[in-house]
Amino acid sequence: LVQGLSATCQLQPSLRLSFKMLPLRMASCSARQLCRTGAVPGGMRLRLCNLHGCTRLPVNSALQVRNQFFKHGRSFASEGEAIQGTSRKRIRWVLGGSLLLAAGCLDEGFRRCMQFWIIVFPLWCHYLWVDKVSHPRGGPKGDEVREAEFNRLHTRYADIIRRATLYMRGFYLKAAQLMSTRDDFLPEQYLEWTRKLQDEVPMALSSEDAKSVVAKELKLTSVDELLEDWADEPIGTASIGQVYKARMKSSGEWVAVKIQVPGCERLFRADIMCLKMFTYLALPWAYENMVEIEKLFETEFDYLEEFRNLEAMRANLLPTFGSKVYIPRPIPELSSRRVLGMELLKGEKFITAVRRRLKPLADRDGKSVEQYEKEQIEALRSGQKKAESARWMRWKLGLLRFWRRMKGSTEPEPVDVASIFELLMSIHGQQVLQDGCFNADPHPGNVLLLEDGKTLGLIDFGQVMYVPLEFRLKLARLVIALADRSPPGVARYEREIGVKRKHYKEDVQYRICSFWLDRDTEDIMQGLNLFDFMVWGEAEDSILGLPDGYYLACRCSVTLRSSALAFGVRLATADYWRPYAEEVLRQHA
Repeated sequence: LVQGLSATCQLQPSLRLSFKMLPLRMASCSARQLCRTGAVPGGMRLRLCNLHGCTRLPVNSALQVRNQFFKHGRSFASEGEAIQGTSRKRIRWVLGGSLLLAAGCLDEGFRRCMQFWIIVFPLWCHYLWVDKVSHPRGGPKGDEVREAEFNRLHTRYADIIRRATLYMRGFYLKAAQLMSTRDDFLPEQYLEWTRKLQDEVPMALSSEDAKSVVAKELKLTSVDELLEDWADEPIGTASIGQVYKARMKSSGEWVAVKIQVPGCERLFRADIMCLKMFTYLALPWAYENMVEIEKLFETEFDYLEEFRNLEAMRANLLPTFGSKVYIPRPIPELSSRRVLGMELLKGEKFITAVRRRLKPLADRDGKSVEQYEKEQIEALRSGQKKAESARWMRWKLGLLRFWRRMKGSTEPEPVDVASIFELLMSIHGQQVLQDGCFNADPHPGNVLLLEDGKTLGLIDFGQVMYVPLEFRLKLARLVIALADRSPPGVARYEREIGVKRKHYKEDVQYRICSFWLDRDTEDIMQGLNLFDFMVWGEAEDSILGLPDGYYLACRCSVTLRSSALAFGVRLATADYWRPYAEEVLRQHA
């Protein structure tokens, strides 16, 4: 027994030596004492105590005990090593995880991702619980109770998300802008504050910080070397930059200087990665869209690329639409990777112009402009007021203008919203199908109404997509099939353009494709709101992959239609894009 214990090498050297020196008749007694000291690992201790009950043994039984001990000696040793190995692994995991977390907290992108999940994950779980467990669709509690419960959640969490979005900024601001373009996508509690972000983004840079960025980027001692009459209040604020007004010293020309917020590129990329994980988990139908958006943002942070986009847009659009739109001229000496100088357009934002001209209507009803606008939007959301076609609205506006002239009214002329959105739809049809170079972010905040009250100013060309001729020819055939209302043609050409689906169900293809590239009328939506419609499409025939540029062309179409719908104008993209589709097919097919 003494030799067996020593052979396992599980005892400390001093204990092993003293145990060897004991008389054989004391072996079992000393083994019991040794087990009590804890010097032997647990598994070995248990088996040692079980050998013949660990009682005092006569000398002639010592050989039998020793043989039994040697029989199990290797297992004793291996068990001891396994226990020690497990403890070491646990220590390594704890230390490794702690070091990884500590290193991650040093990176701002990691911290932002952690903040996002800490805020959003509990909220998402609560919404999911209500949707799937406590108040399922078609459940015993009824749809009215379900709707009331969701309204309670919206009221509870909308302000939390608002404060988190304004605090974190970055791509979360951009995402809020994108989601606010449709009145039927977000609940009213969220839509109320996200719509304001289209033209009221909080400042991120002070005037002095902005001047420092300009001086550093243009390698100047001070901005006073090139500019004077710098206005401290920005004339525009976006998710990644701010625009200031100044005058060129050399020519006296007023210019707009767009300045990128330092460090925003790294944060944007971390935010997009975080939102990709969230959409993969919570909104699988939006995951491929996030992948396309991530590709688009690869160039938005390079203002030299936007400089080239401005020149391309001027060359493509001004010869055709020059009497109706204007695009600012970029200024080379005021441009770098993070600073972009361009001529200043004199006018006001399109949304501001529309709201200002709503004042007489609001005054007539004894309401503020904000209250009147909110009621109009709610009437469109609830179905009390139907969106009208652009042609019908133009006809009604003509009658209104005639009546006002007959009365000699001095009130400001109402904005011809229908004609403006028809013009924007035609402009982007040419960009997508003929030029192969289009603005993928045409939300109303990027449109100005210039001083003459008729000409539109188009700004912000950071998200411009270039698509090859082969893609445009396939898209042209798809647009014509949509304009013809042909489900077999839509299903065929959607597959040819490279959209990969799980089942290729013709009805699902037709309805989903019609929503993205044509219209969202009742025959397409069939009573579903946008979110439920997308969930239905994912469940019936999920999309597995999209060709480059396809989602951004779809997004361009939906953004324009959604913006028009917010003003009560209903458009069908394929009707306006068809002439350009036919022209590109005549030229190249």
